[in-house]
Amino acid sequence: MWPLRAWWHKGLEVGRYFPDFALDDEAGRSCSLSHNPAGKKTVVWLTNLCEDCRSKVPLLEELRLKADDRFRILAVSLLGDDETLPRQVSAQCGFPILLDPEDIVGRKLGLTHPPQTCPLHNLFILDRDRRIEFRHHLSALKPEAFRALWQGRVPR
Repeated sequence: MWPLRAWWHKGLEVGRYFPDFALDDEAGRSCSLSHNPAGKKTVVWLTNLCEDCRSKVPLLEELRLKADDRFRILAVSLLGDDETLPRQVSAQCGFPILLDPEDIVGRKLGLTHPPQTCPLHNLFILDRDRRIEFRHHLSALKPEAFRALWQGRVPR
């Protein structure tokens, strides 16, 4: 039933504005999507930090570093408050892992998914104005395809 429900509720389409949100990271620091003083493009990644998701962290970190600070990445953890995994994973990356155990961001996007899983579309690339340029499921993208997509979107 869930795959069918997820197909019906695909969330916001490309070209629409991503809703603002504010969440705390694993250290208790607040971060909001709209607070973007450098005017960078933004990647929002909704994740349950499963083994497959954790395997994508080095790729995201590699591309973030190659973008030379022209992109920011916000990982949104769907795990519960008592999970220690976000803290363990955040030590491996230079981008924040924001805690969203109530799935606030997913609900704002209209994404239906089973508890403790990633939504059908869990990766969003946003322009400087928070308009969705690209959406997909990160694990469904091969690293080479994602690198090529990333290079095409890195502002000059």
